[in-house]
Amino acid sequence: MSNHNHHTPAAERTKFSKRLLALTIASVALNASLAQAQAQESGDQDELEEITVTGSLRDTLRNSIDIKRDAETIVDVISAAEMGSLPDLSVAETLERIVGVTGDRFKGNASEISVRGLGPFLGYSTYNGREISSGSGNRAVAFSQFPSELVNGAVVYKSQSSDLLEGGVAGLIDLQSIRPIDYGKQRFQAELRGNYNEYDAKLNGDNGMGYRSSISFTDVFDTDIGTIGFAIGYAGHDSSTPEESFNTSSTLRNCNSDRFLDGGSNCSWSDDNAAANGGPAAEGDYYFIPNAFYFRQMESEETRDAVMTTLQWQPNDDWNITADAQWSNRFYYEDRHDLYFDDGRRRISNWTTNDAHALTSYTGESRVSSYGEFRERDEDYAGGGLNFEWAATDRLVLNADLSYSATTRYQETWQTRFRSDRVWYDFDTRGTGGDEWATVTLYEDPDNPTETALDNDILNDYSFYGANQRARYGEMEVKDDISAVAFSGVYDIDGDLIKSVEAGFRLSSHEHNNYGEDRTEYTDTNFADVSVIATECATDYPQKGYGEDAGSSFDQWATYDTLCAYDLMLGDEDWALSPEAPSAGDVNLTEQVQSAFVKLNYYTQIGGIDVSGNIGIRAVQTDIESVGYRQSYAVTNNDAGTPGDASDDSVLITEIADSLTRETYGNRYLNILPSVNVNLGLTETVQLRAAAYSAISRPDMWWMGAGRDLDLGDGEEEFSSVQAAIENGSVTALGNPNLEAIESRNFDLSLAWYPSEDSMLSGAYYYKEFKAGLEVADSSEVQESFAINGEMIAMNIDGLIQNSDESSSISGIELTAQHAFSNLPEPLDGLGVLAGLNIADTDFDYFENGSEITDDVVISAANLPGFSKKSYNAEVFWENYGFTSRLSYKYRSDYLKPFGSDFGQTNRFVDDTSSLDLSLSYRLNKNLQLKLQGINLTNEPYTEYRVAEGGYNRVEFSGARYFFGVQYKM
Repeated sequence: MSNHNHHTPAAERTKFSKRLLALTIASVALNASLAQAQAQESGDQDELEEITVTGSLRDTLRNSIDIKRDAETIVDVISAAEMGSLPDLSVAETLERIVGVTGDRFKGNASEISVRGLGPFLGYSTYNGREISSGSGNRAVAFSQFPSELVNGAVVYKSQSSDLLEGGVAGLIDLQSIRPIDYGKQRFQAELRGNYNEYDAKLNGDNGMGYRSSISFTDVFDTDIGTIGFAIGYAGHDSSTPEESFNTSSTLRNCNSDRFLDGGSNCSWSDDNAAANGGPAAEGDYYFIPNAFYFRQMESEETRDAVMTTLQWQPNDDWNITADAQWSNRFYYEDRHDLYFDDGRRRISNWTTNDAHALTSYTGESRVSSYGEFRERDEDYAGGGLNFEWAATDRLVLNADLSYSATTRYQETWQTRFRSDRVWYDFDTRGTGGDEWATVTLYEDPDNPTETALDNDILNDYSFYGANQRARYGEMEVKDDISAVAFSGVYDIDGDLIKSVEAGFRLSSHEHNNYGEDRTEYTDTNFADVSVIATECATDYPQKGYGEDAGSSFDQWATYDTLCAYDLMLGDEDWALSPEAPSAGDVNLTEQVQSAFVKLNYYTQIGGIDVSGNIGIRAVQTDIESVGYRQSYAVTNNDAGTPGDASDDSVLITEIADSLTRETYGNRYLNILPSVNVNLGLTETVQLRAAAYSAISRPDMWWMGAGRDLDLGDGEEEFSSVQAAIENGSVTALGNPNLEAIESRNFDLSLAWYPSEDSMLSGAYYYKEFKAGLEVADSSEVQESFAINGEMIAMNIDGLIQNSDESSSISGIELTAQHAFSNLPEPLDGLGVLAGLNIADTDFDYFENGSEITDDVVISAANLPGFSKKSYNAEVFWENYGFTSRLSYKYRSDYLKPFGSDFGQTNRFVDDTSSLDLSLSYRLNKNLQLKLQGINLTNEPYTEYRVAEGGYNRVEFSGARYFFGVQYKM
């Protein structure tokens, strides 16, 4: 029995709900439109109407310039003239058009966002000024859960004032929904787009097609109880995001052995090996090598539905009440088929490296496996808020805000593996440059590789993988909830210098439960072996043309239905797991934040120059409570000597079932954050802005877990004594509840010139000085106690991340240009250009923490996670006669991408990334518009490397994607 379709009923219910919601919105809009039409005088219908269509792209650019020019802080803005006018497929892609804002590519889409190349850890994002929950263990927001069709704009605050939420050293990104009364008119919009993915079209039985749809309605009513505005929108999509990739395991080691010269099985590190040339190993030749490497063919499909709604009520001129809500569901599955070389370090010889000691070619021996993995993830987001604004007097305005945001993520994984006996292979990446995969050739005899070469067809024979097998199943769950209440007021003084005073406070509670994956494993062959799988579960290779863009050595291998194989292998076994059951890997965190601020807004003139801005201070107190669970251990005498006398016996260390103890840790810290913003109107078109402020970025939630992973053997390993077990064992920290926010002092200077309503030229310099950083503690200096045989025994703790006293700084420049050639003769007056460049530098050091790399190897420290030294974007557009065309290019230099909360992993870097995109549209009339878009037109690969540049651990191709459709608006 297969579990493949156990989500089908839910999927059908979701489809029905989508249709029902779309019909509801459409009927409401139609009825409202008919009512409005009937109210018009019949004479109006006879009048000739002159239709003036203003380009939505140029409107967006003008709106953005207006907001940037009028803002009291240094900001960059994308503001649509109307909801649904943002031209991109996701908010993240829209944000990437702002200079200094870059995304991390995930499944071919922009995902986690960095501001000024400083990484998502140092950034902060809000929706309508409120915190957003996260389905991972970090604070980075999955912007894809906010469809661009339903977002009205975004503001990136690059300098801060005391009234803004704390949390973003790099900057604050605020997504904004429509305010229907402020919008002031009725509008109905529906859009349907098909999408074509060239890699999906390679899959058996697929045609590459998917869809995106959206429908929204906005209206305003004058009633007996005041003015009421209403907006509701739905957006959904069903699309495939297949991948073809070369990958390596995450663990790397340094070796300097050669099997022919030094002997041995797995590669080793020794001063005695030939490559050391008679000296220390670290001063000779050596290489970094992973435990395994593999080729992956993956089918992936995602469905997403999102609803956003706003209700605004103004009972009179003194009150403005707004309620908004957002909901989204994302479900996706991945069907992976991997060709694994499991013994990546075995019998290495004939090796060559680049200057960074990354392997470029070698010979090895390995078992080869056909892996199957089927993964499903279901994620729900729900958020909303209620805001009251009251003009208490002509001078005093009070504001109260209630908000809630919650994300739940649930994931299941089924995995099976069938493995061969060992074969020899040659591995070569020379000349690939990260744009192609390694070349791998197979043979049986290393002394005669040509005569014993193995044809790749052997990989299609299921009996080749008959040496052993394994099945695994895992579940994980994440729950993240944020609730907050805020109160603020503005008092208009209208003095000679101080014009108004703002003050307020905010209370929030953030509860994060990240349940470590609950996993079980099965290796018996009682129910099914590979011969049964070949008969019952074998499939044709899932696609055609595998690896053709990457120069792959293999275009297919034996594959099978993973869920079918899993069910047959388990037979009658029943694995009932509970990810919410307490375990050492859980993160159970509560973060309470109390903040208060005061801000003075000023305006004056000095020598005929307008001077405005604000000065303020924000106090933030953070309380952390982190709960962890620890296992107790028993000592069993192995009775090798005198019974009852452990002195000449061996001992076994085993976990005591159901003996988890709960440990609760607390921490409190205070941050005082002053800020000053100054705006100088040098001329009517030139503005100079300066800002000085303090800011904080809080540690990710999974960094503050209280769990510990204690390794004292597998319960079968014998030790001479408990002390010997402790000396040979290890304890790995799974977080540190005592981590505190990183605080920085920041200085920004920006000069902008606005020669016309749709042109701008600006430059900015910024400097950030961090008072502290993060480091991994010396394990010999950190000890904690664990219950072993009823006694509390102290052990050293590995991998504990802590705040350091090391100061560091970041400096950078930003250049932005935007111009519409409106003064040129037709049709050239529709031309326009946008360009942005961010260049930054830092002395922040993020040291290599790979637990398997020896201390004598010196590896250059990395920069801040997510930090790119250079990023730029350029765009050319033309808009006239109802046509809009836009060609854009985005680039980001390499950056560090940490592997979740595990600081014992080797440093992982994303290589330079770029994307060329095209967008075309034609407005048939005031109601209908046709659209065509292309994403990643040149099929640029996504490439990662570990430790050493050129040591590629992931080279992924996902192909170009095309979208085409129609939008109806009235």
